Amino acid sequence: MKLNYVKISPAQNMTILITDYVDPKDYKKVSKSVMSYDSLNAEQVGFIVKPTHQLSNIRIEMAGGEFCGNALLSAAAYGTYKGICPIGSFYMDSSGVESSLWCETKSVSPIRYVVTGEMPDPVGIEKFSISGSFGSLEGSLVDLNGISHFVADCELELHLYDELLSELIDITSSEAIGIIPYRQYATDKFEIKPFVYVRDSGSKVFERACGSGSYSLGAHLSMNHRDRKIEVYQPGGVINVGVGSRNFISAEVVITSEGVVYIDDTGRLD
Repeated sequence: MKLNYVKISPAQNMTILITDYVDPKDYKKVSKSVMSYDSLNAEQVGFIVKPTHQLSNIRIEMAGGEFCGNALLSAAAYGTYKGICPIGSFYMDSSGVESSLWCETKSVSPIRYVVTGEMPDPVGIEKFSISGSFGSLEGSLVDLNGISHFVADCELELHLYDELLSELIDITSSEAIGIIPYRQYATDKFEIKPFVYVRDSGSKVFERACGSGSYSLGAHLSMNHRDRKIEVYQPGGVINVGVGSRNFISAEVVITSEGVVYIDDTGRLD
């Protein structure tokens, strides 16, 4: 099997968009193959399909049916790059969200855009505490319909992520689980080290950047329901977040390559 793809960097959260049709039952197997080191070596994979809403220009789907903020930004940049979406404002569809989402692209160069994407309201957000050899952590569990993020003001040593994850796996049934430790170092400026686990594939990734994790931090900080805008610094760059009357994330997005990826039907798709 060979599939057309575009590789995109939203704050270095390397994302592969498959632009050919793939049967949804093969999403997870194709994603696992394409993400691997001996293929395109990415942190996540999304699939471009026709929109379901009349006013939307494009739709992005994830293998687990979840919503992904950086995949939304990537698809918006791809749509503008290919002329499917205009430079400026338009609407998109996404897995994990029933309504269409507002997006805006601003061109920096033919392959570089500043993209802003509307974020859906959390399905749920609750104060949450958990204990282990990492100590007692107080934070929030933010459910974004398909991915749940545990957000806490703490520092974690690398070996403690797996222990914390093992506790969270039993608590939430979400397809994907994020661990978002953060620290504040200036007014409305925060730093995170995002870690994401996908239940079906078993993949565990320290992401260079995480859009939904950044947004979950904003939701955690705004539980008193006031509007807030923050800058979230992470290993790959900065994601700007707005929470309140208007929920959004914004980041610089770069088209890095496009071409054909080959899938070993006899092996990887068994």
